[in-house]
Amino acid sequence: MKALIAINPKSGGGKGASAGAKVRSFYSKSDVEATFVEGNSKEETLAQLEALCQVSNFDLFICVGGDGFIHDILPIVIKYEMPLLVVPAGTGNDFARTLGLFGAKLELLLTLPEVATPKQIDLGWVNHSGKSSPFVQILSTGFDSVVNERANNFKIVKGSIKYVVAVLLEVWRFRAINFEITVDDKQIKQKAMLVCVANGKSYGGGMKIVPQARNDDGLLIVMVVDRVNALRLLAVFPRVFFGTHINHPKVHFYSGVEIKIAGKTQAYADGERICELPIVITLAERGIKVYTL
Repeated sequence: MKALIAINPKSGGGKGASAGAKVRSFYSKSDVEATFVEGNSKEETLAQLEALCQVSNFDLFICVGGDGFIHDILPIVIKYEMPLLVVPAGTGNDFARTLGLFGAKLELLLTLPEVATPKQIDLGWVNHSGKSSPFVQILSTGFDSVVNERANNFKIVKGSIKYVVAVLLEVWRFRAINFEITVDDKQIKQKAMLVCVANGKSYGGGMKIVPQARNDDGLLIVMVVDRVNALRLLAVFPRVFFGTHINHPKVHFYSGVEIKIAGKTQAYADGERICELPIVITLAERGIKVYTL
């Protein structure tokens, strides 16, 4: 077996470097032909991965890092049709949580390709300004994207707690946005706090924002939160960790395969900034193969 292994040493405040060293050690004693890429920047890493894939065929792609790093390498995984194994080493690790890999022992993860068959999952695609970007978990706009932006810019606060801190800082200044949303043929125009499009259940390190979402059912789930004041939003916020907010009267869900969103805000997907709205999100069924537990 030939494995291409991408390591982000900066993921999770250094967790990527530590996990990467363990992965290197594991494969030094293995019969697998492992090729490692650990660039000094995202651009360097992607260029090296692309160059390797152009000259060699790999049976397996292993990503050592967090959701943002997975988001970055996703186009290469799609282009070269490699089964993906995630070694969670980021801040939130929500894709790994969805796949059942978070918290598993490293040796168990790395032996999965020998004993398991990869599962095909759906992908979301964000279409904007003539470009397309794939995502595996959650696309968020409005309050969520503002929180993401604040959390990503923290210098001192680390770990998944940074998302909670960002919520507490931003909730007092945020105002509802006029959204225009189309879910397949259904049109929605309203002031809302946020709009999420989910292919996976969680974000922000285990916040179960759309707990009913599945990445293998051929649907995207859209969550819309009505305009509420800061105190009510704060009162509902803790319920996100358990997924019980879905029963709140200000929270609404829709499902479809093509979603259009317009409004004066930006979109984030898998925790990474994508673009300003408007956007069109489409679904690619059985988009990639991944290993799961």
